[in-house]
Amino acid sequence: MWRQLLITGCIWLAVACSPVTITGHADQQADFNSYKTFGFAPTLINKLPRHPEYDNPQTRKLIRDAIANELTARGYILDQRQPDLLVQYDILIIERIDPRVDSAMIYKPWVDTRIDSFNYTEGLLVVRLIDRQHSRLVWQGSLSGILNRKPRQFENRVVKYIGKLFETFQSYDFMIFCS
Repeated sequence: MWRQLLITGCIWLAVACSPVTITGHADQQADFNSYKTFGFAPTLINKLPRHPEYDNPQTRKLIRDAIANELTARGYILDQRQPDLLVQYDILIIERIDPRVDSAMIYKPWVDTRIDSFNYTEGLLVVRLIDRQHSRLVWQGSLSGILNRKPRQFENRVVKYIGKLFETFQSYDFMIFCS
């Protein structure tokens, strides 16, 4: 019994401390100094999302505001009429099951075929900047990781991670892990 608790505790510790993967890629031909304005492309919002605790109007506004703040901090001006850069973002949330073989079988003289598993929620946010005039993707960044079971903590961290995401802005190939 105590072994199962120890194994379960280690799994949850690994999940709780799991890193967020941040990647970014910029088009090497893009001249980011030539862009002065940005605007958000219309998004298709699912009226009945599978995970409303993470994908909801409040969270989408938080993400949109964080992206706008990052671009504004880099000198771009919000212009929804004729922007130089169109901003698109997508949220993907997936339920995962991670099967684990009972590691205690190493200490047993017999084979134990019992498999334990735990469920977790994984999230992916992809942000794209598109040169509107040429209809060309000039930068794409993504955040992925295991979501906290407490949506309020997720909301608090998403702004921080979007800030880290934009550290990859204009990078040709960039990947970081943070916890």
